[in-house]
Amino acid sequence: MRAERDRLLEQIFEDSSDPTFIIDPVEDRILAVNRAGCAMLGYTREEMLATPVSHVHPAELPQFRAFLRSVRRDGRGSRINLTCRTKGGTFLPTEMSLHAFAREGRFYILGLVQDRSQHRQPPPERVSPAR
Repeated sequence: MRAERDRLLEQIFEDSSDPTFIIDPVEDRILAVNRAGCAMLGYTREEMLATPVSHVHPAELPQFRAFLRSVRRDGRGSRINLTCRTKGGTFLPTEMSLHAFAREGRFYILGLVQDRSQHRQPPPERVSPAR
């Protein structure tokens, strides 16, 4: 029964259309990522697992670390808007929901990420003053 449940959870994680990550914030490591997460950032799974979390969030690292501390303290984080650096070096606006959990005395974060680049408002057009 437990093995069947574990396979089911693994399949749900992998097949989710939402980019999903499991990270170890103490070690600055991505421990698991689904296909959607790899596709969103342009990495292979192996590359993603070898990339430190801080490399994905360099622009807002202090905010990200503060949010991780609050998630650890409260057990669940609300949503936060941050950018993720893709393999190609571009910064992708995202919205993240982070959830803390512990297993065998270790602390982990489950991150559900949404690409928010489609929701960005274009800058207003500049209108030249009439002469």
